[in-house]
Amino acid sequence: MQAKRRRGAILMGACLAAFVACYALALFYTQDNTLTRIGSILSVFVCGFWLVHIVVQRVRAVPDPETDSVRFYRAELVRLRDSQRGMVWRFVLLAPPFILWDIGFAQIIAKASPLLAWFLWFDGAFLVAILGVVAPLKFHRKARKVQSRIDAVDAAIRGNEL
Repeated sequence: MQAKRRRGAILMGACLAAFVACYALALFYTQDNTLTRIGSILSVFVCGFWLVHIVVQRVRAVPDPETDSVRFYRAELVRLRDSQRGMVWRFVLLAPPFILWDIGFAQIIAKASPLLAWFLWFDGAFLVAILGVVAPLKFHRKARKVQSRIDAVDAAIRGNEL
């Protein structure tokens, strides 16, 4: 489980680093459109923030010898729930920069290829649907499931203390 999360963090970090590099380059080469420039700057900041968060994310703590396994399991579930809740707002923050960049680039491309401009408008709508609606709902649902597991563990702890 730990190795799977580490691989996921490494993959996400590599993708975010590639996004930062690509949007930083796009910032320098597409300076004739304000929306593209604003989208590039915001994308670099948001992806950079997320990348820094992944790098400095704390490693799972080893339980104290005095902590029983049920309480440690509950603490891990609380950490997982908080992580899932944090993912909701990170995905919502990720959508606007990409959409601004798509709209600005569609305005640039519309002169040369109207068909490609329509594709970029569709891409913006798709990003709104995925990053703004589907991903936050998915992580919110996961956080609710973890909360129900925390409630079950709390009930088990209270039942054993009686």
